[in-house]
Amino acid sequence: MTDTWHELLHGPRWSAADTVWVEDGTEYSWADVDRLAAAVEAAVRAEGPARVVVVRSRDRLGCFAGQLGVWRAGSVAVADDHTLTGPDLDRVRPDLTLTVSAGPHPSVEPAGRPDERLPPDRLPAEVVAVNYTSGSTGTRKAVAVTRGNLLALFGCRDLDVPASGRLTAGGFATPTYDGWWFDTWRTVAAGGRVICLPHVNDDVFAWPGLTRTYGIGRLLLPAAVLATVVEVLPDAVADVPRLFSGGEQFRMSTYRQAKEAGLHRRLVNLYGPTEATFATHHYRLPADLDAPAVPIGRTLDGCRQLLRPPQDGPPDVRELVVHGPSVCLGYIDGGVMTRRFRDADGVPSYDTGDLVRVDGDGDLVFAGRLDGGVKVNGMRVDTADLEQRVTALPRVRDCRVVQQERHTVAFVRTDRATLGDPAARSRIETVVQGFSPAIGVRLVDRYPVRAGGKVDAPALMDHYRTTDRAEET
Repeated sequence: MTDTWHELLHGPRWSAADTVWVEDGTEYSWADVDRLAAAVEAAVRAEGPARVVVVRSRDRLGCFAGQLGVWRAGSVAVADDHTLTGPDLDRVRPDLTLTVSAGPHPSVEPAGRPDERLPPDRLPAEVVAVNYTSGSTGTRKAVAVTRGNLLALFGCRDLDVPASGRLTAGGFATPTYDGWWFDTWRTVAAGGRVICLPHVNDDVFAWPGLTRTYGIGRLLLPAAVLATVVEVLPDAVADVPRLFSGGEQFRMSTYRQAKEAGLHRRLVNLYGPTEATFATHHYRLPADLDAPAVPIGRTLDGCRQLLRPPQDGPPDVRELVVHGPSVCLGYIDGGVMTRRFRDADGVPSYDTGDLVRVDGDGDLVFAGRLDGGVKVNGMRVDTADLEQRVTALPRVRDCRVVQQERHTVAFVRTDRATLGDPAARSRIETVVQGFSPAIGVRLVDRYPVRAGGKVDAPALMDHYRTTDRAEET
């Protein structure tokens, strides 16, 4: 393991003149990245021992080269594209923060050290990075990622894609999203190159040109982003041979639209908690799928699962527990390990809290969460069941149930024509009110997404409160 990691960080490729990174129209060679990483490494060593280093950069290359330099210095690399908050950073208690620019004039500048430093042995030696959970099911957490976790991801054969020659991957994930490891480091570990794609809100129309110019062979998109692209501009991904989706539930409505656009044979649905590095399960969508939900499939190479009956629930539902080298070390808070992911025998293990069913083909199908139900006027509502039933209605693209304070709202994404259709709205409200008449309904033609590509639930609720007040006046 150590030799493989050392080869990744210090191997001869880093002196090559071949392109390894493309961002904002600029091509960077392995040697270009190596020079920036060397400057980061020198800055870390000049500032003295630092167990945790935050690399802050508005360039994705700055985050990537910063991680390389920090790892070469023997420290934990936390990449920040200026989206980490004070509480996020308090969880890891960095010893040093560096501001890195990878633009026309590359630079590395120390941006601060804490007044009080924790001992360097506060984190085990094998920890090299941090995943941040989305916080969608509670407080956002920092997850300790080890060398072994990343090397297991790099060696997972089920994530390989057929490619003639050198792998070229589209890069969409932000550095704080666990898809970053798949987009960037797994690509580079295989000797490939990364083509950074503009965010969908910036310039999705640039995607086809980048795909044709560089021959992008693989692209990972959060489910919400993929659904938007497939609906609005399928040509943006039409030339990509393999499309991976993850982060959120893949809807049958997206599959149907992808099938209409001729993209369905290229799609792979990925599942995995942030606590398991990147992904643990996969499902390659077939030419024809007639089911109420898209399965999450079966375990990836090197991953194992345990299906445990929950204390309360339908007899065919099980809680999913994942085992193996993809499971991270545990949670970090206040700069130290506060919980390790291990079972009674010391095997890496994580209780996902997700509920699944096994379909007739032996694939797992997501069935909600142990904590996914909400109480509305004292009655428990299964939000996963509600969302699935609404999404099955004609012209419905997706449904998300959000509860905040005294409001519980089903946000239903439809096409523009349906927004003003009273009959369509009545069908949707009938299904929702069958679960609880106290659940509000809002029809929208799109979901706001955060930087990592997941649906922004607080923004949806802000939209609801605004429209609710407008309707009351």
